[in-house]
Amino acid sequence: MKQPELGKKIAELRKAKGFTQEELVEKCNLSVRTLQRIESGEVTPRSYTLKTIFAALDYVGSLENFKTRSSNSNWLEQIYRYVLDLFNLKTNRMKKITILSVMFFVIFFGLFFLSTESKAQKAEKAVKAIEYKQMKWNEWINKGQIDSIMSNIYRDDACILPTICGRIEIRGVVQSAYEGGFKIIDFQNLSISVGDSVAVQKSDLLYEFSGTTYRQKSLTEWRLTRGEWFVVNDIMVNY
Repeated sequence: MKQPELGKKIAELRKAKGFTQEELVEKCNLSVRTLQRIESGEVTPRSYTLKTIFAALDYVGSLENFKTRSSNSNWLEQIYRYVLDLFNLKTNRMKKITILSVMFFVIFFGLFFLSTESKAQKAEKAVKAIEYKQMKWNEWINKGQIDSIMSNIYRDDACILPTICGRIEIRGVVQSAYEGGFKIIDFQNLSISVGDSVAVQKSDLLYEFSGTTYRQKSLTEWRLTRGEWFVVNDIMVNY
């Protein structure tokens, strides 16, 4: 309970007991002026004074609760005054400048760390999403699930460089590859570099096509679109 609610509560309890202010101060060894200021909310009584008043009014139920709140209020007030005093450079100038400098450095590096950690978590989430889609691409092509590949992997404007662009064209290439016996034997994800909405994947692929085994390196550009990663450019080189 804080002022002025505390003062009002004391006045209510006093009147309920039928005490005048003069009668209550006699029991509490206070001055009438002090009680008047407490009841009007002008001052907050010390815990000892408050305990004495509550005891005289036979009311001790909320004393501990008030102590806790009052203590918290005083603690916050002391911090507030301390911070204000730090910015008053008229006294202890060098000491305060040093303290303020340390505070600003701690805040700056704290924010920098949180920002870096957030970006790292975002990048890690992107890598996992791309790795999952790549795993599904490998699975779907081996099973001939071309519709799943086209709806989940490639964006509408995607290209297999240098000449094949658009989902319809890419679908034709993927379909022909599957019908020609394309099958992934081994896939290795070499690296995935992630920016805000762009990711570049390097990979190594061992596959079979028309009874012959080939090894291929790929450089794939992924774009974050509507909260999901899609391929927009793909370059493949056999070696």
